Amino acid sequence: MSSNLNRRDWLKSGLLASAGLTIGQANPVNAAPVFTQGILDVYAERELELAHEAMLAAAPQIKARLSSNENPWGPSTAAIKAISDTAPKSFLYAGPVTMELRKAIAEMNGVSPDQVLLGAGSSELLMASLLMAGAKGKVMMAETCYISGRDAREDGATMPTIKVPLTKDYQYDLDAMDTRLSADTSLIYICNPNNPTGVMLPSAKLSSFCDAASPKSTVLVDEAYIDYAPNPATDSMVEHVRKGQNVLILRTLSKLHGFAGLRIGYALGQPATLKELRKYCSGGFTVSTTSAAAAIASFKDKAFQEMVLKNTAESKKFLYDTLKSMDYTYLPSSANFVLFPIKVKGQVLLQKMMAEGVSVRSWFFDQQNWCRVSIGTMDEMKAFKEAFAKSVS
Repeated sequence: MSSNLNRRDWLKSGLLASAGLTIGQANPVNAAPVFTQGILDVYAERELELAHEAMLAAAPQIKARLSSNENPWGPSTAAIKAISDTAPKSFLYAGPVTMELRKAIAEMNGVSPDQVLLGAGSSELLMASLLMAGAKGKVMMAETCYISGRDAREDGATMPTIKVPLTKDYQYDLDAMDTRLSADTSLIYICNPNNPTGVMLPSAKLSSFCDAASPKSTVLVDEAYIDYAPNPATDSMVEHVRKGQNVLILRTLSKLHGFAGLRIGYALGQPATLKELRKYCSGGFTVSTTSAAAAIASFKDKAFQEMVLKNTAESKKFLYDTLKSMDYTYLPSSANFVLFPIKVKGQVLLQKMMAEGVSVRSWFFDQQNWCRVSIGTMDEMKAFKEAFAKSVS
């Protein structure tokens, strides 16, 4: 047997040994009218992202990269300056700077520093949360959400899941989730605003659900897009962390702050939960000095954040108007992307759009093909309009 064991294999073997999980193809299981049970591949989403990056690299000239929900206006000049200023000290470990970042995040959210866990983007923390949950029981999620597309494959660390359909207006069906909640549900995953729909739950309704469900299971609220919500401070579920409830919040700087390549994310939760979570991730050690310093600077740059939100709203309105003018409907979005139903197969549209130099994403759910378009600059949205018109004509 080879002695070369990478971190991914090590995590898999440790998880599988401790939790009795399996590596292999998922077998069909019985489905109920309200939900389905299946197997979750913890690693699949990141591998899909890598495959998507490879596709973009091999594509012809890209006029508009509208497939990854990135922020084309970031990072801010203040963040870039912080990187430049701290780069000469990169021979030092990042501990002092990451501690400063943890304190800044704690202060912004009204929690203590020991309720903050850093990660190299929120994806690291999400994967760790799923691994932690899989060691204890089942993961409940919507049938259509950021992690629902992860299917079990031969090389995936897998765990049992409960998938609940969205409501007719494409919101999380919290009533159905509450009905399905049982003693072996270790984690409930809610992405709010949801990806790929962009639809946001009413804050009061989600808050009530957190109150009711958190004594029974960890409620993980993925707030990757919360900065684009109507009222981020009150739409967030961080108040439940402040109250000491079993609620875990995940955030990323990849969206509003434009840090997709700088990799900064964080979790907010109870100290005991974060201590357990550290067993399944780097515990913040993967965060670099330059990225941490840039994050601190970006948090302070309110003018930049306001500019991004203003530009996003203008480009989103242009996209709405474009779709309406072409007789397409869409789901009103509280994020930096828009999802709309299309009249051709997703892969067909993607190939045609790529031929025009515009990348988008496709989904299939609710017996319908969908296209997701990230919000870009006005020039990028105009490029989308031209490419889309050619692709569907």
